[in-house]
Amino acid sequence: MNTPRKSKYMLGLAGSLLVTTALAACTSSPPPAASDSKPQGNAPAASPDSAPASAPAKEEKPFVITMMNLSVLSEPPKENDPVITAVEKLTNTDLQIQWIPNGTYDEKVNATVASGQLPMVLLVSTPAPSNIKNAMKAGQFWEIGPYLKDYPNLQKAINPQVLKSTAVGGKYYTIPRARSLVGDGMIYRTDWLNKLGLKPPTTLDEMYEVIKAFAQKDPDGNGKNDTIGLAEEKSIRGFKLILAATGGGNVWEVKDGKIVPAHESKAYLDAMNWYKRLYQEKLINQDFAITERVQNIDNGNKGLFGFRMGDNDFITRHTELFKLNPSAELDTSSILKGVNGTKLLMDTGMSGSFVIPKQTVKTEADLKRILQYFDKLSTPEGQNIFEWGIEGVHYTVKNGKADRTPEQATKYASEVIQMEQAMQVADGSLSMDGTLDKYTAKYKAAKKEVAAIPNVFVENPAAAYSSPTFDQKRTQLDKIISDARVKYIMGEIDEKGWKAALDSWQKSGGDKVLEELNKEYQADPNKAK
Repeated sequence: MNTPRKSKYMLGLAGSLLVTTALAACTSSPPPAASDSKPQGNAPAASPDSAPASAPAKEEKPFVITMMNLSVLSEPPKENDPVITAVEKLTNTDLQIQWIPNGTYDEKVNATVASGQLPMVLLVSTPAPSNIKNAMKAGQFWEIGPYLKDYPNLQKAINPQVLKSTAVGGKYYTIPRARSLVGDGMIYRTDWLNKLGLKPPTTLDEMYEVIKAFAQKDPDGNGKNDTIGLAEEKSIRGFKLILAATGGGNVWEVKDGKIVPAHESKAYLDAMNWYKRLYQEKLINQDFAITERVQNIDNGNKGLFGFRMGDNDFITRHTELFKLNPSAELDTSSILKGVNGTKLLMDTGMSGSFVIPKQTVKTEADLKRILQYFDKLSTPEGQNIFEWGIEGVHYTVKNGKADRTPEQATKYASEVIQMEQAMQVADGSLSMDGTLDKYTAKYKAAKKEVAAIPNVFVENPAAAYSSPTFDQKRTQLDKIISDARVKYIMGEIDEKGWKAALDSWQKSGGDKVLEELNKEYQADPNKAK
């Protein structure tokens, strides 16, 4: 599949993607000034002993890597994309990438795998579909686990907990696109807290009191009862945070030696009841069931609410808020003490992963050259390309620090974010223009603070297991639960109706899903207890 250079950037299928998550990804610290070669931020330090694994010889001909990847912006990268050009120069590669829109990506992957016409590097979704896992078991993809020790930058970039969750038959085949394990948090107006004499909440009861005050005590001081206590959207972004506090499991949990759904637990019902109370007391936007994220962003910018839950980086979405109200102040925290102490439902820690087909990459030498490419991407130099772009184009170094002009920030958004989302394998920290630097630092600090708490993460005990039925019926099964959850919170069904929804989930394929997951669970010598 080594296509000619002139056809290097191909759009595999027509279509477009409206990005709502482009800025919710992993990120990194500002690049060093030109005279400073020290590693920055969380990027792993380059090791002089890593050669030859991470340092191709200057005279070596660029190594051709064909790849199928996800286009995260409405327009795929152009053939002369400056970020890809910089990556190619750094890694001494010739990247021939087929860009596929998000809406058709999984379909295209399945068709490509079925056709046998595979690229050298293929991005697959998280969790990996059953057909991909079956192909791994059949030896159709390279096992990378034994090689990682030879690529120190790449090895450091992959979180051990994340790597463990990708195991198939106890072996590792994927290179994750790393994301933070901390995905949930509270985002609140600290200027409102200060005005009302309140402190940031650390328990569910304290959170309720803050939300109630924000709804009823005129925190914006305009003399009107026009503020929302908690702003939610139809996906109920904060539910995972509340579920962790009520003692719930992470999608699945182990009970009496078996994998069971987290939504069957008392903790799940307790979390719904917490939301139901807010809805009944009109402390949450009454139209949350039809509210899109973009509406919440707009409402936050208008100052209509002061509390939200979900991704910590939502704090960086409010450029307009600070323009309209320069005295507005936001902060974020993921520390919420619940029935089991401070717990968070661990995020997957990745957004898709790369696999290497043996059909296309036939030799170990070629495998090692591809791993060398990923290793080089994981160095500070590689991270700075993704996080900041090209000096003089996407940022300028002034007094030893990186900064952006508004024009550079615009070019960064159109040229760098796509590459960061699509290609970055190490987890860093989001770079923004000067307006939001302090808010970027706040959510980075919040994620780091909670991740340092011992045993804070509740893992998904079935993350590494396959269920062909779940792959096939996931959308239908998830909709049964999400629809019933909204109806319960809004009082349209009671506990009897919720139980009926759980029975429907089982009869619609959930029972088969549990059978398949438990078969793998029982056969796993390293299974969670």
